[in-house]
Amino acid sequence: MSTEFTGPLLRIIDDMAPLTDRFAAAGYRLYLVGGVVRDHLLGFERGDSDLDATTDAPPGQIKALVSDLADAVWAQGERFGTIGAQINGKTYEITTHRAEVYADSSRKPVVEFGTDIRADLERRDFTVNAMAIDLHERVLMDPFGGCADLAANVLRTPMAPDVSFSDDPLRMLRAARFHAGYDLIPEPAMLEAIESMGERMAIVSAERIRDELQKLLLLSHAAMGIRLLTETRLLAHVVPTLARLDAEQIELAGSRVECVAASAAQRWAALLLDVSDIRGTIRGLKPSGTLINEIVWLADPEVIRRPDAWSDEDLRRSAAGTSGDHRIDELLHFAAAVAAVEKGSIDVALAALVRVAALRTREPDLDDPQPPLRGDEVASLLGVEPGPAVGAAMRAIAEHRFVNGPMTADEARALLT
Repeated sequence: MSTEFTGPLLRIIDDMAPLTDRFAAAGYRLYLVGGVVRDHLLGFERGDSDLDATTDAPPGQIKALVSDLADAVWAQGERFGTIGAQINGKTYEITTHRAEVYADSSRKPVVEFGTDIRADLERRDFTVNAMAIDLHERVLMDPFGGCADLAANVLRTPMAPDVSFSDDPLRMLRAARFHAGYDLIPEPAMLEAIESMGERMAIVSAERIRDELQKLLLLSHAAMGIRLLTETRLLAHVVPTLARLDAEQIELAGSRVECVAASAAQRWAALLLDVSDIRGTIRGLKPSGTLINEIVWLADPEVIRRPDAWSDEDLRRSAAGTSGDHRIDELLHFAAAVAAVEKGSIDVALAALVRVAALRTREPDLDDPQPPLRGDEVASLLGVEPGPAVGAAMRAIAEHRFVNGPMTADEARALLT
């Protein structure tokens, strides 16, 4: 595995030279860290618009040093040692060397700033992320063997895993993502620590757990990570309702996740399809209300597993009931993906899609049905003032439309008189 800096990474280092020189002139060191270093060593292409750096300069000094180079500076993370800056169209987050330690019952880290790059790298989650490029000497710093671990497909923590996971329990969940995303095999001591320390997840906020799980679910090989969560029993501490399913159901859930479209709603819906209380489960992870509704809409097992039982009335109701930019086609494509995994055939779902297309040809307003009469016309026809009677009449027209298809204005008048 080459550690020579070429291509995009060399351009990043060159682009950062004015920033590097500014820190050096003030007596500080600047290091490039994070995924860009790891992914360069793996030969992966990645964008360079958002970059992470670390330094021995304290936050106030970082802010002063970047202020006249940057187009914009933000300091929302200053108390955690991070200053953000936009320079020549690129966003940098520069963080003072630090160590984060969680108290036994705390969900927020206690931050201590330092001046030692090695100590900063040691506090990171995995050895493959505990590498840095010294931007002054233009050399790779790899005190914990991350480069060798990448070559050997090994996932390790720089510190003892029980110490690392105690400091930030979310790293146990992140291990599943790195296993699935980079095909890195966790060392036995790491697996033992995850299995024995699962209860430590109780101090991690639901939002952080949700975000980390979602990153895992959006991977191409998410099932590998889900399997690791099951085998280490960590799943019971992050999605307990899913963990209560039998092993075959959980394995099937992982297969569904990989087969459906790579959207957050579809991946969550595929994962939770066999859970009895889907809404309650996902609500416990505190996503947006919009995402909750999308997941529940997709994950109705009576709908997804029986598209052959849908009448034209059912298709009309579902088409009209979608929200935002969604259409019934998305629901049926999801059903087809589920059927491919569970039944080995997508014929029934595809047949429903063909029927929807035919309905849409005959009924162009299928997805947004328009009433044949306005409310004021209904009020005039019935000889009443606008109010509950008009609302009831409009609902009767809509119901007739769902059951029988579109009607003309004259047919609507006949229905109401």
